[in-house]
Amino acid sequence: MPRGWRWTIALIAAGLVAVFAFGHLFTTFMPWDDEGYFLIAYRDFLSGRILYDQVFAPYGPLTFYSAGLLAGFDPANVTNDAFRWITLPAWIAIAALLASVVWRWTGRFTVSLSVFLLAGLNLQGLAASVGHPQLWVIMASAILVWLGCDWASQSGKEWRAFLTGSVAAAILLFKINIGIFSLIAISLMLSLHLPGWARSVLSGLLILAASALGIMLYFSTPSMSEKYFALAYLVSLGAIVMAVINLSADREIRRACLPWLAAGFAVSACAVLGVTLGFGTTPRALFDNLVLAPLHLAKTYHAPFWTQKASLVISIMGFGIAMIAIQPRRLLIERSVWLAALKIGAGASLLFESWLDNRQALTGSLLFLWLLVLDAPMMSGSAYFNRLLLALLSALLSLQLYPMAGEQADWAALLLMTAMAVLLADGMNLLVRVTQIGRLPRLSNFAGRAVGIFLASILVFSMGGNALRNFRQWQREQPVNLPGARWLHLPTADVDQLTTIVSQLVRNCQNVMMMPGLYSFSLWSGVPPFEGKRFNSWVFLWPEDVEEHEMRDIRENSHSCILVSGNIYKFFRKLTISKGNDKLLTEIQQTMNPIAAVKDITIYRPN
Repeated sequence: MPRGWRWTIALIAAGLVAVFAFGHLFTTFMPWDDEGYFLIAYRDFLSGRILYDQVFAPYGPLTFYSAGLLAGFDPANVTNDAFRWITLPAWIAIAALLASVVWRWTGRFTVSLSVFLLAGLNLQGLAASVGHPQLWVIMASAILVWLGCDWASQSGKEWRAFLTGSVAAAILLFKINIGIFSLIAISLMLSLHLPGWARSVLSGLLILAASALGIMLYFSTPSMSEKYFALAYLVSLGAIVMAVINLSADREIRRACLPWLAAGFAVSACAVLGVTLGFGTTPRALFDNLVLAPLHLAKTYHAPFWTQKASLVISIMGFGIAMIAIQPRRLLIERSVWLAALKIGAGASLLFESWLDNRQALTGSLLFLWLLVLDAPMMSGSAYFNRLLLALLSALLSLQLYPMAGEQADWAALLLMTAMAVLLADGMNLLVRVTQIGRLPRLSNFAGRAVGIFLASILVFSMGGNALRNFRQWQREQPVNLPGARWLHLPTADVDQLTTIVSQLVRNCQNVMMMPGLYSFSLWSGVPPFEGKRFNSWVFLWPEDVEEHEMRDIRENSHSCILVSGNIYKFFRKLTISKGNDKLLTEIQQTMNPIAAVKDITIYRPN
């Protein structure tokens, strides 16, 4: 395809993704109000409260520094609208980064276009959690893959190793669990190709650590669906390692790149943590928030990941057929046609299933990651290390869906989609090579290209329809017209509820305790939250602290209020593993005076 046509199609696709993202971002406000928690935390931080000692968060310090930078270090700029406008270009940039990975590695435009559109569709979970650091974690993960690991086999690219270490540190400093997964993936990729005893010792320890994560998930979850997922993850990890051992055991990395990688990680991590401690954060608060709090959160809440058994059975059958049909030691000489067909079939079917339901494709995609490192003849060192990094990152980052498989499941699927796209494109390129040496008729080459054209066409029409629908919804619905939420459009009934509650808070309350923490009401009304530890689901995290301190003070102040959302309280209650503190809610309802109620939200004040 001529370059001019490619650019024209790419610009049209970018426009469709931009309209789709705009319409979805500015017509979505989730009732559990994740964004209110993040925005109030950013305002507290920018207003001078000490991070982790006075601003509670189980997220890393880069979460707050990036928010401060984007807000111009002015708390007044932290609004619902402003962070939606920040999310919009980041949304498009993430999709573009993942697409550019496929394009640079394979040169297949239609497959790259498919990834761009598919990622654009499946990033819609960002609208449910505006302000969430996961946006930057996804961006950093895409940059990590875009940087690749060709520096492991080529000299003169040490700066890329340094940047890879810096990006890995950034992920850790946004969200500690995903940072650990990324570090294990990068370290395992390198250790599998160290010389001598270091390979056996280090790779063995890292394989044990990566396997332990899957085993812990298997035994800690009561959900059979998540047990199936954990088994698929363990099989995927084992298949990738066995493919490396059987086919690429003689490959070695350039050990000169390792100090650059370590330096990039150490410099970035030490600089950010040093600044954090320099601004007054105590080491104890840092440890409590970044280590103990995530563990407490994981023990308190669980939203299971559901997948259909039929989808898993089909994936296992496909995996079994692939393992039986391919004999690795003969493959590179005799079976390149079958390898091409397997890559095209697996990649295309899983990408198509990702379009239908990315959660159903997630588990199956894990079982075919090992095919990324197989080629006939063997691929170059740069291509091999890049694909091995993508395979290991895709497997390990899929674990982020535990313990809360909400939007995290959609985000976990992004790298897997990219991996399946690379698999499809590699199969198409292998088919071209087989055709050129005369093993297949030329019509076979067209059949491979037709798969990419068909998939891209479906996604263009799908994105176009969704973009038009979202934009019309934004035009049809009513502006919220609350401070910092002028561009947000919602149904009339929702707007009336929000504005009525805000006006009641302004009229009756000097401060308000949210149960659970719906902090956007505080942002819109200007009435500050009463509780010192703020989290949207705090009522099941530290109810004893609130009972001993905040409730006592509220009873002594006739101008303090408590806002209770019955439906959202029940929503969080269903997700809790522990019993929770239903006694606190009962006490509020029995001992305090309701002064306003709209639908399920009631404002109470002391008698």
